[in-house]
Amino acid sequence: MNTPTAVTGPFALPDVTLVQPTEHSTPHAVLAVRGDRIAALRTDPRSPADRVLEEYRGAYVVPGLVDMHTHLALGSPLHVTEASLLTHLAHGVTALRDAGDSDGTSGPTARRAMEQGHPGPRLSTAGSFVTRGRTRWPNSLQLAGPRQADDLVARIADAGNQWIKSYEGLDPEDIAALVVAAEKRGLGVIGHVPSHLRHEHALLPDTQHFFGVPDPADLSADTVVCRATDWQHVDERRLDEVVRNSLSHGLAHTPTVVATEMLLSYHDYPKAKRAPATALLPPLYANQLWHPTRGFPVYRNVDGARLARVARTLDQKLRLIGDLHAAGVRLHLGTDSPQPFTVPGAALHTEMELFARAGIAPAEVWHLATRGNAKVLGPALGEPDLGLLSPGAPADLLVYRDDPTTAISPDRGLLAVVAQGRLYPRQQLDNAVAAHQARLRRLPARMLGAVGATLALRSTDFDF
Repeated sequence: MNTPTAVTGPFALPDVTLVQPTEHSTPHAVLAVRGDRIAALRTDPRSPADRVLEEYRGAYVVPGLVDMHTHLALGSPLHVTEASLLTHLAHGVTALRDAGDSDGTSGPTARRAMEQGHPGPRLSTAGSFVTRGRTRWPNSLQLAGPRQADDLVARIADAGNQWIKSYEGLDPEDIAALVVAAEKRGLGVIGHVPSHLRHEHALLPDTQHFFGVPDPADLSADTVVCRATDWQHVDERRLDEVVRNSLSHGLAHTPTVVATEMLLSYHDYPKAKRAPATALLPPLYANQLWHPTRGFPVYRNVDGARLARVARTLDQKLRLIGDLHAAGVRLHLGTDSPQPFTVPGAALHTEMELFARAGIAPAEVWHLATRGNAKVLGPALGEPDLGLLSPGAPADLLVYRDDPTTAISPDRGLLAVVAQGRLYPRQQLDNAVAAHQARLRRLPARMLGAVGATLALRSTDFDF
């Protein structure tokens, strides 16, 4: 596999402007990195131990981006997990929260790859889906009732995870027991509002995808597409209720609204299939898994009426994001990649653009995507200073030609990514991603991917 060469510390970035979004900007600084830490911020040009990287003189440095809801690719002989890690990093994502996978292989595969030197973001994981009743994914743990919560949470924690993924079929008492058990072990709880509940009944600490906003009776089917877009009876009064409930109970939201917008790609599937971002993933995604008539059953035959509903719902979700932010409710940026046409890394850039469309100022969007997300993810990893530009903080940084926080164009002017103290020039990351693309498009890889996708579609309940 093609692996980009990293510059490792000690090194220093001279005469840079440090930008902590919405907080402060420090020009003419020298940022020194040793190991995986920011060692110092100073004005003297060098220390005897530093290698000064003159090529970045005059650049702007911001904290790395954090994706709070993604699903890494499954472990396979195609090394798609490793390619996914690299794609995140090439887009400036230096930390992510993996919200579970279908067979439980992605987290261990990613950790093993990074232990062996493969570049990737810091990884915080949920492991299995906690569910009750119908099992929608093989990587699920059944909760028989609230009394089982302690044992089940201990099992997930002992496997090295930092989050509990509360999923489908659970009752409010089940969720409450999971929250209490998770707090005892220092874990957080994220998840779906189960399809039979409303947001105010589930009281999930961090609700994903705005599930639970529409009334369960309004859902035309118990699928993610219907739950994401059957908002026909969601009015201003209902949006206000969600805001008030979130405030009164201290609940956060990870909207992943990019996944809703990307459903509009089915207006022109051939065009979406040819998009540059789509090409970053193996062909099996666009050719099979996302195919409009042969792919995941839940995404088949999305017609004009459904797409019109998607567009209306997207507008409502943007309104809700703006209302929640204005009220002071915690919002996290996440993507739910790789849902159809939500590509790792690139999708987080689109999510940032959507938050800006919701009326949030660019600098504030950058804050939410960096320190705002990191303030939640960091403590789970034992890194409370994640996302800060200060001595002793993790060296997870983005180096730009100009100040990126004045607009939402995270891909423009990116010169280098520093992940856990290793500096990767942007061109090297792009070359490595391109090499993975070429490898995954060779005939043997395409054939193996096609066989794997066919087996997955036949053997798993994908009408989720």
